[in-house]
Amino acid sequence: MMLRVFSARSLFRKDRLRAAFSTALLFDDTQIQFKESIAQFAQENIAPHASRIDRTNYFPEEVNLWKLMGDFNLHGITAPEEYGGLGLGYLYHCIAMEEISRASGSVALSYGAHSNLCINQLVRNGNPAQKQKYLPKVLFPSFSLLDRILWPTYSFAPIKH
Repeated sequence: MMLRVFSARSLFRKDRLRAAFSTALLFDDTQIQFKESIAQFAQENIAPHASRIDRTNYFPEEVNLWKLMGDFNLHGITAPEEYGGLGLGYLYHCIAMEEISRASGSVALSYGAHSNLCINQLVRNGNPAQKQKYLPKVLFPSFSLLDRILWPTYSFAPIKH
């Protein structure tokens, strides 16, 4: 067997990199459609506010990104359908994280914390009564549950959602 060695420069030429990591090779049609949908949402709704969020450490109050993300069911990607989630699993969550990260790393970090530290733990460890009571509230929120857990005594959170 012959091992072909590429220089780093030739390996990472744009056309080779694109061919090596083509979405069509990694995802099925449903996943590609999901990726494109999330990318469009993120570029239209999150990216225009990214630099301001980074500069001020606040989500813009006039655009409730957290609620928009909930309305788009981004918070419920891994949650069971019976509670209002999509029940799609972690590959879809990773796809969403990647596309949200392209639009804003700050928003993606908050989103990942909310969806994994809050929603995921409730799905995995909550009893049926807790899931019924709390999941609908955190899947379609107007604020981040993580903020309420970390700063429960404040009337505001350091990053407003």
